[in-house]
Amino acid sequence: MKKASLTIMAAASLVLAGCSSTDDSLLDQTSNVGNVDTTLYLRGDFTLWEAQKAYQLTQQTANVFSTKVKFGTIGKAYEFKVADANWTQGYNCGFKNEDLDKFLEIGIPVQANCDSVYNYFSFTPYEAGWYEVSINFRNKSTPLVTINQIFE
Repeated sequence: MKKASLTIMAAASLVLAGCSSTDDSLLDQTSNVGNVDTTLYLRGDFTLWEAQKAYQLTQQTANVFSTKVKFGTIGKAYEFKVADANWTQGYNCGFKNEDLDKFLEIGIPVQANCDSVYNYFSFTPYEAGWYEVSINFRNKSTPLVTINQIFE
């Protein structure tokens, strides 16, 4: 009886060990890329598409970078991207799908394509004021961009 119990326990251990293995492809898709090796900027029509220090993104958490921007004209469509100073592939982030991701709304994340060329985001404020634009690289193949109003 003791021998049978040990055999069952050994078999159960092997089954559980097999269940705890990981899929490396899933880990690769959601790897921590908080160590972005370049400086990112919010670049848009309000900066003449230049990389300006005032709109440099700062790291908030392991995967999230953000900056503040003041939009002063109610009803104007502001166009922008998140990119490095050289528009480098992999760091040139615009919308992924024009129908789903181009137009930002407060608090609703949209998917980004960081290998884009002309795919700029668009945001039309209902109120003049300060906004925070953030990009989340938790899933490096499809980062998420979000805009939120800041009340100061």
